[in-house]
Amino acid sequence: MNKIKYLIIDDDNIFSKWLKANIDELFSDFEHISSRHDTLGGLIDVHRNHPDLVFLDQYIDGLSGFDVLDLMKHQPKVIMMSSESIDKTHLENYPNVIGFIEKPVNFDKLKDILQKNELI
Repeated sequence: MNKIKYLIIDDDNIFSKWLKANIDELFSDFEHISSRHDTLGGLIDVHRNHPDLVFLDQYIDGLSGFDVLDLMKHQPKVIMMSSESIDKTHLENYPNVIGFIEKPVNFDKLKDILQKNELI
């Protein structure tokens, strides 16, 4: 089986490192491309590296997670994350968004989302 290439777009460096460490430990078939702490860098990485999965924070620098989704030309599967509430009905406008997880990440919920979308 090919590895699932993923990247993290989140402005919290400590959270990104924690998320990467846990994903790498739990899912041996996942390959980390990068962690970006700004939306522009994240969009460039999505465009250049064509990840299979993106972990996207809803509230980052000048752009929201929804803005980032609107600007993505490559449409990888996306799991939105936030420590704040969002309008989850708005997620229905983005078929590539496969789930939403509140921070801190519940890894049982993450596993359920990944299994439902045949990523594990």
